[in-house]
Amino acid sequence: MKLPFFRSKKFKEPLNTAVYTTTYVIKENSFITLVAHELDGDWQFMGSETITEYEKIAAIVGLGEIIKRDKSVLKVADLPIGYQAVRKNRSDKWTIQKIEYTDEELKDFGFYCSNCGGYHQDVPMSYGSDAPMLYFLIPEEERADKAALTADQCIIYDKRYYIRGVIEIPVEGHSESFSWSVWVEVNKANFDRIHEGWEDENRILEAPFIGELSSQLEPYPQTCGLVVKVVMQKVGFVPKIELIETDHPLYFEQENGIDKERVISFAKKILYNH
Repeated sequence: MKLPFFRSKKFKEPLNTAVYTTTYVIKENSFITLVAHELDGDWQFMGSETITEYEKIAAIVGLGEIIKRDKSVLKVADLPIGYQAVRKNRSDKWTIQKIEYTDEELKDFGFYCSNCGGYHQDVPMSYGSDAPMLYFLIPEEERADKAALTADQCIIYDKRYYIRGVIEIPVEGHSESFSWSVWVEVNKANFDRIHEGWEDENRILEAPFIGELSSQLEPYPQTCGLVVKVVMQKVGFVPKIELIETDHPLYFEQENGIDKERVISFAKKILYNH
């Protein structure tokens, strides 16, 4: 016998994971009309009741208790972080929606770091790409033969050469700069020189190398092709990337800095997809 569809899914979290709900759901058997998977990883299971003072009716129970009361929530067990599922009646199909957060809410949520896997209570101060733009245009099954990629250097088709570096942007009122981790295409002679001196303590004495950005930074107009300087840093640090003067907004932000609201707008666009 074929099992019902909802039984083919299960939550990744253990059944004893604490989740948020209301006394209406737990004590009065109100059926669940909203399931939310918040940006901080928390789950909420709410009924249809209008709530004015959540603190008075809030309840925390184990995930298993929710499933025991309403197995239909298993249909949305794979709900992505930052999304919610809603319905009007128990027999209705779930409708998946992106949760629209305010800027203040986004400040509170923070993010899960792709490097350490940990949760950070703030919006990110850096974003980046694992490879140059051209790398992603190669069919995935062909990349191993057509590209040599490390964390900091890349050669594609044995004739295109790339170095990873960082664009730093001052943030008003903050000692920490915002940074874009980007890839820059350089000519073979400069690539060979950078590669050969990668572990050389004297590399900081090198004159800047000229190259072109090979990363598209999502919040900006076209960034691939912008002319930049590659400024070598001490061993253990990727090169600093400085834009050559242009009327591009990225150049003005690198020169003049941004405020924290601009950093939040990056998070809304990139991390939270708002």
